[in-house]
Amino acid sequence: MTRKRALSIKNWIKTMGFELTKYHQLQNRTKKIKYYTLGNFGVYEEITPARTTTGKRQKFISWTPWGDHFEVNSVKDLSQAYHNFVNYSPN
Repeated sequence: MTRKRALSIKNWIKTMGFELTKYHQLQNRTKKIKYYTLGNFGVYEEITPARTTTGKRQKFISWTPWGDHFEVNSVKDLSQAYHNFVNYSPN
């Protein structure tokens, strides 16, 4: 994922009011995982160091209480997933 796309997703998460609920460091503190939630809907950001000049690789995964998990590649994907969740969730 490009840095610009990752920043736009992070800005959308912040704008919507998601809260950072958990933070883990794995693999000798090289891999970082940040969990963001808004109600029962969540997104986690996985940051791993890359062996290239870009410095790191970022990946965003969305999840719902029903067990749906998928990789988010754009703000449009994440926004659509959140709105689908809101439409199907009675709470």
